[in-house]
Amino acid sequence: MRVARAAGFDGVVIGHHLSYGSTVWLPPFETLARLTADAAGMTIGTCMLVLPLLHPVHVAQQAALLDVLSEGRLVLGVAPGWQPDEFRLVGLDPQQRFSRFTESVTLIRRLWTEERVDFAGRHFEVRDASLALRPLRKPRPPLWFGGSTLPAVERAARLADTAAGDCWVPSSHLTDDVVTAQATHFRAALAALGKPMPAECPALRNVVVAPDRETALRDAGPSLAASYRVFGRWGLFTNVVGAGKEPLDLPELIAGRVVLGSPEQCAEELAGLVRTGGFTRLVCRVQWMGMDQRTVLRTIELLAQRVGPLLERP
Repeated sequence: MRVARAAGFDGVVIGHHLSYGSTVWLPPFETLARLTADAAGMTIGTCMLVLPLLHPVHVAQQAALLDVLSEGRLVLGVAPGWQPDEFRLVGLDPQQRFSRFTESVTLIRRLWTEERVDFAGRHFEVRDASLALRPLRKPRPPLWFGGSTLPAVERAARLADTAAGDCWVPSSHLTDDVVTAQATHFRAALAALGKPMPAECPALRNVVVAPDRETALRDAGPSLAASYRVFGRWGLFTNVVGAGKEPLDLPELIAGRVVLGSPEQCAEELAGLVRTGGFTRLVCRVQWMGMDQRTVLRTIELLAQRVGPLLERP
C-alpha cells in the first residue's frame, strides 16, 4: 500500500470471496478500513464484493463508514458472484443470487440517499429505516458492477446511474477480445436506455511486469497457475467464461487474460485494450496465490515508473 501510494497510484481496491477450503481472502471492509490509514488522497473500494452473500443494510453502513474514513473516496464494486458452493456454505440458494443482487443494489442506494426507507422485496424488507451514518460523498459513492456475460453487461446498464458515476467493469478473467466486445455491448445498452456514458470507465486486468517476458513467466507463472487451478475447480472455465475445458495449460491461461512481460510489452497491450474498449482507468491485479512479495512490488514499481509514462504518450 505504501509503495503504491509513493509510486503515484491513485487508488486501491480489494476482491472478495469467502475464505474456506484452501484459499484465504481478507475480509474486504475490515481490510480497507485498515488501509485507509496509509491511503490518504487515494480512492479505496471493492472490486468486486459478492453482494448477494451479505445483507444490504450491513453493506450500506460498512461502506458508509469507509467513505467517511477515506474522506469521500469510496467506490463500491459489487457483483452477483458465480461460485455456487459459497452460497450453499451460508445457506443461500445460488439460483437466487441475481434477484438478491438487484434488490441489494436498490436498497443500498436508497439507504444512502433517503431519510426514511420502506422496502419490501422478495428477499429483503425494511420499515422506516434510516442510516445514522451516511456516506460523505454526495449524492453517494459510485457503484461499479461486475459480470462476465452479456446478460450481466445488460443488467449493469439497467442498474447504473451513470450521472452518479456508476459503471460496468469487465472481469479480469475474460480475454481481451471478449472484454472489447462486451464494452461495445455496454455502450450500446446505455444508448438504448438513453443513458450517457459515465465519466470514468475502469478496466480490471491481471498484470505482471518484469525486465523481460521470460523473467515475468518464471516469477509469476507458478502463482498464476495455482490460483487458476482453484478457480478452475470452482467452475470458472467451464461454467463462467466459456473456455470450454479445465484445466487450461499456462500458455492458454495467459493468452489475452494476463498482461505479462517487459514494460514496453505491457504498455502496448494495455494501450490497445484502452483504445478498443474505450476505458479511461486501469485497475491492475498484481498479486496471486503464493507469489513472492518482491515480484508484486516490482510490478507496482515498474507500472508507475515505466509503463505509465508510455501509456500517457499521445
